[in-house]
Amino acid sequence: MIDSRIIKVTPTDRYFSINWQLSIRCNYDCMYCSPESHDDHSKHYSLATMQQAWKSIYDKTHTRNLKYKIGFTGGELTTNKYFLPFVSWLRLEYGQDIYKLLVATNGSATYKYYLKMFEYMDNISFSVHSEHIDEKKFFDMVIRLQQNIPANRFIQVVVMDEFWNQDRIPAYVKILKENKIGYTVNKIDYKQQTRTIPIFKGKLNLGI
Repeated sequence: MIDSRIIKVTPTDRYFSINWQLSIRCNYDCMYCSPESHDDHSKHYSLATMQQAWKSIYDKTHTRNLKYKIGFTGGELTTNKYFLPFVSWLRLEYGQDIYKLLVATNGSATYKYYLKMFEYMDNISFSVHSEHIDEKKFFDMVIRLQQNIPANRFIQVVVMDEFWNQDRIPAYVKILKENKIGYTVNKIDYKQQTRTIPIFKGKLNLGI
């Protein structure tokens, strides 16, 4: 018979988790991404606006005495010139309150930009969209980052399982495995699609 007495209650939350969609502005237009998830005209938030939004969140939640795990998503946040200054400010002013900072990106920014981002971020998740990707440039950049970031930083690559690119996905996985880079292959919900065929052609230029 199971002993039903309560011996001890221990909180399970080690941190206050926030999934923060800062903007839906994006430089890509993938066929399976709904209009509610991206556009090419939304106004970028200013540094002051993002700082004020954070202060409002912090003021309402810091009494829980938990550190914050913040995952930033878009749209594509690297298109906002104030995003790096914002996370730099967040680390400087609230570093003692931060458990982890994470960001999701489509990988369209430069190696130099992402290396700078890793000064503030614990985890960068790169998504592979073959409608737009320059294969060689993307994988060269991710591998170079993996080789040069601190050991306590982490890269994750999310390969979108696009139906028109099925024959190349195993090669992506092979490259990531060989370079010890974490990855997932994500199924796509095509119910959200805005068209039935891809209209963009990425540079499928890996020798595979």
